[in-house]
Amino acid sequence: MGQDPRQTLEDIEATREDLGRKVDELVDRAKVEAGELGKKLSVGAAGMAVVALLGYIAKRRVR
Repeated sequence: MGQDPRQTLEDIEATREDLGRKVDELVDRAKVEAGELGKKLSVGAAGMAVVALLGYIAKRRVR
């Protein structure tokens, strides 16, 4: 921080803008990662549904 109050204010504003940009980047990254996780969970759930369906069909054929 500078000795001059005006310089101090400029430093604070610059820091605030920098932190704001970093927070926006982190939020965007979190949204992308959450979307990827959602896709992976969807594929896994679909796979489990297929396995359950095949098990049900196999069980009925055995009877």
